[in-house]
Order: sequence, then C-alpha cells, then structure tokens
Amino acid sequence: MKKAITFLGKDSGFGKKNTSAYAMIGKRLLLIDCGQTVMTQLQEKNLLNNISGIDVIITHMHGDHVGSLSQLALYSYFILRKPINIITACSKIEEFLTITGVERYCQISGFPEERYTRNNNFVKFIQTNHVENEMDCYGFSTKINGTHIVYTGDTKTIEPFMQELTEGTQLFCDASVAGGVHLKLQDNINLLNQLTNKGVSVYLMHLDNELKIREMIKETEIHICDE
Repeated sequence: MKKAITFLGKDSGFGKKNTSAYAMIGKRLLLIDCGQTVMTQLQEKNLLNNISGIDVIITHMHGDHVGSLSQLALYSYFILRKPINIITACSKIEEFLTITGVERYCQISGFPEERYTRNNNFVKFIQTNHVENEMDCYGFSTKINGTHIVYTGDTKTIEPFMQELTEGTQLFCDASVAGGVHLKLQDNINLLNQLTNKGVSVYLMHLDNELKIREMIKETEIHICDE
C-alpha cells in the first residue's frame, strides 16, 4: 500500500533533514511538523506553488519540529495572502508565535485579518512521553485521503498509540538505536513485528543511525520512511 504521506526528511534532531511529511488534500498542503530545514525544502520542491492554503500539524516544540514554522506562517500571509492553519495541542504555541513575530490579528490593508488560524476538525491528538517536565508532546491519529494513519511524533513509548492500531492503519513511528528520549528499536522490534502481522503497515522515522536501523529490520516487514 502506498504511504499516505510523503517525507521531506527522516533524520533525528541533529540530522541534515528534519523529520517532516506532507500530503495534498485537494489543493491544500497538509504539513506535519516544520523544523529548521523544512521551509527551504518546501520551496525547492515547489510545494508552495498553486495551492489554496496550508494546514500544518505540530507535534511538539523542539526546534527540529517548529524551527521554520514562523517563517512559513509569514510566507503564507505575505506571499500567498492566506492565513496558515496551525493544528496542535501544544500549550505554548500562541506564546511561540507571538515572540517570533506571527501576530494573529493584523490591520494591513489588502491582507487577511488573521496571520494564522487554529482550526482542527480531523486530527485526534495523543499525548505521549518524550521529554518529561520540559514540554507537552503529542502524536496523533487521523485519516488522510481515506487512509488511517497514526503518527507518534517524538516518543520513547508506543503504548499510548496501541488502541488506534488496527488492520489497515499506517503507523509512522519514532525509531532510535540509542533510545533515551526516543523509542529504542531493539526493545520494541518484536512488538512492531507483531503489529505488521496484524495488518498494520509500520514505517520508521526520526532515525539516529539509519544504517544500523536498516540492518536491524532487514528480515522484517518494517519499512523506513524514505523520501
């Protein structure tokens, strides 16, 4: 089955291409996370051309997930002349957008009244454990062009997402060799294998050691989120 989303990058926080994915829903661009490298990639791939608007889902507020969000929001407002729609459960998002210059209500003649909106009618956020006592972090469940996906965001546990994982679901899952604040693949590979046997398509992302992870999954039905 073809992936419901296409990845701009699958690297962990210090990699060259931040983990981020997108899909076209009609003529609207749906973007998942917007790290430091993402704005440039969107422009290089011409993904901001001939679109009717942008919806962006933010899982949490580390720089490799929000580093170019404000730039994209201002681009949408000043170039596309449409407010970006930011979909998130992160409690500090309004403060972040304010201090990075994305004022919500504007009075510029000829431009939309709002620089961004916060409408969500299709994403179910699932709080997860990534960095305790530092920030609130989420994955989510949704349907994209008819395909049910579960996206963990950055997480060190798969447990909060288990009830959403049914046959036909595409699971996009954090995977790490080192572990720590990310899902340690060695400790979870048996569970991920069991999910594939139950008809869940498993794709790994946010990789800290791609070569090692490819070696670990080569005898399984688990995949890498290749771009």
